Amino acid sequence: MRLTIFSRLVIGYFVIFILAMTVSIYSIAQLRQLEKVTQSILFIDNRLIDYEKNLSDILLSMMRYEKKFIIIRDHGLYDQFMLAKDDFHIQLKGIMTVADTDKARDFLMRIEQLQRRYESLFTEEVSYIKSGQQYSVDTFKQEKEYTVNGIMEALKELRSYIQWTTYEKVNRLSGADINASKVAIVTGVVSLIFGIIISVVITVGITRPLSVIKKKTGEIARGEFGDDLELSSPPEIMMLEQSFNSMCAKLKEIDKMKSDFFSLMSHELRTPLTTIREGTNLFLEGLEDGKATEKQKRLLTIINEECNRLINMVNSLLDLSKMEAGMMTYNFSQEDIYPLISKITGEMEPLVETKKISLETEIEKELPKIKMDIERMLQVLRNLIGNAVKFTPDNGTVRIYAGSVAHGLKVSIADTGTGISKEKIEMVFEKYHQDILAGSNKLKGSGLGLSIVKQIINAHGGKVWVENTSDRGSTFSFVLPA
Repeated sequence: MRLTIFSRLVIGYFVIFILAMTVSIYSIAQLRQLEKVTQSILFIDNRLIDYEKNLSDILLSMMRYEKKFIIIRDHGLYDQFMLAKDDFHIQLKGIMTVADTDKARDFLMRIEQLQRRYESLFTEEVSYIKSGQQYSVDTFKQEKEYTVNGIMEALKELRSYIQWTTYEKVNRLSGADINASKVAIVTGVVSLIFGIIISVVITVGITRPLSVIKKKTGEIARGEFGDDLELSSPPEIMMLEQSFNSMCAKLKEIDKMKSDFFSLMSHELRTPLTTIREGTNLFLEGLEDGKATEKQKRLLTIINEECNRLINMVNSLLDLSKMEAGMMTYNFSQEDIYPLISKITGEMEPLVETKKISLETEIEKELPKIKMDIERMLQVLRNLIGNAVKFTPDNGTVRIYAGSVAHGLKVSIADTGTGISKEKIEMVFEKYHQDILAGSNKLKGSGLGLSIVKQIINAHGGKVWVENTSDRGSTFSFVLPA
């Protein structure tokens, strides 16, 4: 029995329909797989990274409280340590619920064991201190350092493992795109053979965005993130595009944070290291005859404070992302800012004497008390005054002013350096911004410290700005509400 032309057309259209349906189902399945992997990266890997960052931040806070408590034995610091410890366990429990592989859980189990060992050592040492019994301080210190180093190493390995699994998933995305593209292309050829224009339109509508995604996944696998995708595509692919762009943005942010962290650390640590070096040299010169003067003892105390400052600076770098996300906790209280200014000027004294800089202060007698977080405000003053001293040439002048303004307090730090280039003065508070000193090849700060300053002042409800002329240096000012 011969088929009529109509029957053949019906069979032909039916075959085309089956082919089109098969390809559509397969393509949708591939797209769902792509979306599933992308969602896994966004909601599992990225959450793991966030938890890992939080654990690192909390561990550094615990170290800071523990070390300070051993030195000054303030029970408030012990309470802060215990709060940080509870927070660490909450974060650890949270990351364990998110971890989806045995290897990640193994890292977390090791971290938990080391953390409990660290807490046990500190608790045991506190019991010795409270009871007044003699114990080996060095032994406890070595044990705690060994345990903390183990935790940090485990966190580092966990971070590397998460990044590795993320790139593996990206490679899987690339493979899925290739398969989907091949099937769609074959169907397009078959549809063209049967002369069905609509099949060609559907195929092109699928293959074109998939080819772009395929190319993009290959670039990401090579570490080239580039710009976001902008596709004219069906809703299913548009959802994939949105998830894909979110994934790219997160990966780009993580990669930039990693590279910027190491490049900025060496620059930001220059001022405290210089102060420590100069203070140590003066102290050693005075010890040649076997005696130490009061000045040398005072310099040694400052050196110890600068060492603590290094730890605080690292904590500040890690806290920047929390500040920008609005997750930073501030401990506000009504305080006078004058003692804070005196403390920072004392810290800067060795560098000021070395450079023969005149450090002048003009503080009004009756300053309003400000609702502030003392530690964060010290961070602001340390950054602004430190920058002014660092970038003021020898025999220059740094002036610090504090006085009342309408409904608040104003603080200004002026220097006699060469100033900031005029075309970049509006950008100095931007994150990771670096400016060139006018008429010099030296960098004026990393921009990270000033970005932190702006975040802290904004959190206090204040305002910070800079005024500059190339012939008389720069003046950084901020106002806080009373």
